[in-house]
Amino acid sequence: MAEFYVVNSLNNKKAVKFNITLRYVVPTNAEGDHKWVLEVGTTEPDKNGDKLPSKKIYLTDLNNIDEVIENNVNQMCELIDWSPFIEDKSPPFIESYTPLNGATNVSIISAVECIIKEQLPSAGIDLSGMKVMFNNGMAEFDITNEIEIEGDAYEYKLRWVPKRIVYSTYN
Repeated sequence: MAEFYVVNSLNNKKAVKFNITLRYVVPTNAEGDHKWVLEVGTTEPDKNGDKLPSKKIYLTDLNNIDEVIENNVNQMCELIDWSPFIEDKSPPFIESYTPLNGATNVSIISAVECIIKEQLPSAGIDLSGMKVMFNNGMAEFDITNEIEIEGDAYEYKLRWVPKRIVYSTYN
């Protein structure tokens, strides 16, 4: 059994202990596939003060065990009362971007990248209402649907690659 603690980024005074147990199970008739049984649990009550049931997950292999643990712990954390919360007083900020302002000899089809961060304590960055506009000095274009996003709620990398437009002339 392994133990670890989870702290909500908006309440660094409360740490919730979780336990993980991983067992290998062989069916008694040995005709089926052998399984791994992962159990994730905590003694922390839910928001109503009731016992939070542990989760049992049956796996045939351990290839994605980190994701399985993270997803199940996240689901359990959503049921926990984390209050009182610390106020998130600082907005997200742009850590870096390319190409830099005033850069010369930049190809017209070069990618534009930007890293946005949020420092703790924080609720994280909410991109659900994000709108990204491109201004070429003459007109403004909405490129929100063309943005590639990677990262998590505390650091996102936004990337836009301009589409190459080819014009042909026929006689």
